[in-house]
Amino acid sequence: MSPRVRHEQDKEQMKQLILEAAIKITAEIGYEKLSMRKIADVIDYTPTTIYLYYKDKEQIVADIVMIIYQEVILNIQKVLYENEYLPVEAQLKLAFETFIETIVSKPEMGKVIISSGTKTMFNSLEDGKEDHGIGLLQQLLTSAQQQGIFRQLDENIAWMLITALIGFSTHTLESKVYLQENWKQLVHLYTEMLIHGLLAQKEQPLDLDAILDAVKKALIR
Repeated sequence: MSPRVRHEQDKEQMKQLILEAAIKITAEIGYEKLSMRKIADVIDYTPTTIYLYYKDKEQIVADIVMIIYQEVILNIQKVLYENEYLPVEAQLKLAFETFIETIVSKPEMGKVIISSGTKTMFNSLEDGKEDHGIGLLQQLLTSAQQQGIFRQLDENIAWMLITALIGFSTHTLESKVYLQENWKQLVHLYTEMLIHGLLAQKEQPLDLDAILDAVKKALIR
């Protein structure tokens, strides 16, 4: 192994230590009390060492959020590949459910999003690359529109939907609804409601009041 490769491996291992410590601290005492010194204390290094890898805690949290966001995208890509034979609206519903379930499956990382705010979840991938999450969602929405399944949608609908999914996911983590037995049913109802709002023709009207009531009751427990 070349010295350069070894250096890169050591760098990534150190960054992983820093991220794990930041997740632990944020989960225990919150984002506001997270500091470079506290991270250094947890991993038994000096704050100066931490600054060699990250300029501030905001950059650390951005990395944590990007890790879970990229996992969301990979999981959605996988589920869409496995279900490409389904109608586009069914694929989109699966994508919504996968989005929520991926975030909720990482409760400690999810708490970082809750504590620091959700705006970093919307940042593009590093180095100016296109945001693949938005692009993937927009492809499905456009396809459904072209097929006449969805009505004419606002140009910012992909952002609106992701905002709704993040909000639902983080609220679910805060209220610990994901620990309830009817958790999967709640996700089903919520994503069904989102899809219903996009349809061009609603052949079987949903009882939206009942769905909203069920979601609200679960989230405020």
